[in-house]
Amino acid sequence: MKTSITATARRPESGHEAEEPRAAVPDRNLAVQAVGLTKHYLNPWTLRRARGLESLSLSIHRGEVLGLLGPNGAGKTTTMKILTGLLRPSAGRAWILGEPVDRTASRRRLGFLPEQPYFYDYLTGLEYLELAGQLSGLGGHEASRRARRWLGRVGLGDRPRLGLRKYSKGMLQRLGLGAALVHEPEVLILDEPMSGLDPFGRRDVRELIREQHERGTTVLFSSHILPDVEMLCDRVAIMLEGRLASLAPVGQLVHDTRHRVEIRCTGVSMVVLPGEWRELVRRWDTAQETVFELASEELLSPVLEWLLRTGVRVRAVTPQRAGLEELFIAAAGAGDGPGRDRRSA
Repeated sequence: MKTSITATARRPESGHEAEEPRAAVPDRNLAVQAVGLTKHYLNPWTLRRARGLESLSLSIHRGEVLGLLGPNGAGKTTTMKILTGLLRPSAGRAWILGEPVDRTASRRRLGFLPEQPYFYDYLTGLEYLELAGQLSGLGGHEASRRARRWLGRVGLGDRPRLGLRKYSKGMLQRLGLGAALVHEPEVLILDEPMSGLDPFGRRDVRELIREQHERGTTVLFSSHILPDVEMLCDRVAIMLEGRLASLAPVGQLVHDTRHRVEIRCTGVSMVVLPGEWRELVRRWDTAQETVFELASEELLSPVLEWLLRTGVRVRAVTPQRAGLEELFIAAAGAGDGPGRDRRSA
């Protein structure tokens, strides 16, 4: 897990030296800055290039929580690996707190939890956090003190001497988060931090991210869990096929998608929808009730009035949240660039 703190960037594939934009100048008021980041992978057997990232430009302000969304293969993990120095871009540049990401100095104030962290299973949880603290620049005594504190903070303090080989997946995920935080970084990058956690574990991770936000830490995290993103993020970036498709405040992003409504009622067995609504209102019947799903909120008043006139009993009217798939489709149709957020430049 802590390789992100100590590892040096690898050389790019042969024949694809990084091209740096001449006009790229770091802004030290930003926590994370990326300009024209591109990453191509060369298949060693076919010699064909696959695109992992294409001309990504992104700015994250100090103290901000930014959620990174996108389907599998969209480029989220590639972006995070470049920002943490684990991958070298084929083109473009990036900075963490004004330091180029290809320099070790950029990782001194950085905490990173990869999607699949590696653990030394012959260590105990306490020993692992002590090691992580020392690799992050803490002295032995301070690393030990903070290791005990963070082991308890992530809910593992009751068995500090338990070997990691006996940890469950959820326990390892908590430990990895503790290792990313043990040196109290200024920038925190988390790749799927809720992965493998039960509802209680997700709640604890959300509280940790909120706590870091309150102390002014900048947080970049990826997730497939939309409610967590809505609760935690200031802005959301959606990536599709290696490109930034949308960047907006989280409330705006959800608001801009189609808002559906469900009406649940009884006594509708003989009722037939008017023809003008058949493409806009979906109906299905269960043993106890009938459900009408309206494609937009604008239909609610006329459909509800019509149902009440026909004599049905309305049991519930429920707004439906936009799902991730809906957000991705909306972002794909919005254009090639972010466009919605003036601060993205």
